[in-house]
Amino acid sequence: MKLGVVVLNWNGRDVTPRCLDSLFASACPPQRIVVVDNASTDGSADLIRGRYPQVVLIENDSNLGFAEGNNVGIRYLLEREFELVLLLNNDAVVEPRCLCELMRAAETDPAAAYGATIYELKAPGRIWYAGGRISRLTLDARHETGSVGGTTRPTEFVTGCCILFRAEALRSVGLLDRDFFAYYEDVDWCLRARATGNRLVYVPGAVVRHDVSYSFGRLGDTSRGNFHPQWARSRPLVLYLAYRNRLLLARRHAHGKLTFLSLCARRIARGGLHCALLTLLGRASQASAVALGTLDGFQASSRPARIARYLASGPRGGTTA
Repeated sequence: MKLGVVVLNWNGRDVTPRCLDSLFASACPPQRIVVVDNASTDGSADLIRGRYPQVVLIENDSNLGFAEGNNVGIRYLLEREFELVLLLNNDAVVEPRCLCELMRAAETDPAAAYGATIYELKAPGRIWYAGGRISRLTLDARHETGSVGGTTRPTEFVTGCCILFRAEALRSVGLLDRDFFAYYEDVDWCLRARATGNRLVYVPGAVVRHDVSYSFGRLGDTSRGNFHPQWARSRPLVLYLAYRNRLLLARRHAHGKLTFLSLCARRIARGGLHCALLTLLGRASQASAVALGTLDGFQASSRPARIARYLASGPRGGTTA
């Protein structure tokens, strides 16, 4: 089966080459690697063009986000009749046998998408993803982090950090929903796939290592004497998208009016609590992001102008935001 890989880059000069090197070192290298650059400003696109002439580099005029940025690469591969499409975070590296295991699963266990075992890169023994579940009541996606052994098995959720799509599933289910921009677009896709009777599979023997601290980079904590939980140190854009997209997910996938209202009430309550805590911690920009994200989650439009302003004020790059 013909395999193509999509790696999305946004100011990933420090990590994207490491990701590409791991793909080229694979025991089962892909037939094509597509790097989609989301209008980087750190020179990473030029570095990739010069160092990896065998890579297809597509340069977007603006940052399209994780969802649509990856869709650019997916469309390129689908138009060229690739049967398997792997999305891989640029802050992740694949073990030499990872692609072999994923391809073997695709050949022997038909499904819409496949996920790998993902360890934290900087904590080699710590599992970040080993299958996942999506709560029917809250629509929260949970990573399983228990036993890794055994054969391929069904799962409810495959993280967008490393997800192998079957091309026919992308054509029938659709691509990633660009309205999410970043975060929860993988949950949305998995819910859409399962709603149409498609299977998702976790492949324990396929191993990826993910630089989690890079992907979810935090703001510096310069205050004294205060406890700052991890979410309180997230960048404003990350908080905005997280709160907005949870409500967008509820609008798309809540089963029944009562469940939808319950989800909305839960999100509003949590957003209000986090706004208050962030204000007390002196994090005004993050508090504003939570409030605006919660408000915009009820809107029909995706508010691209708001996202553009957050991107313009962001301190660093990464996969998307």
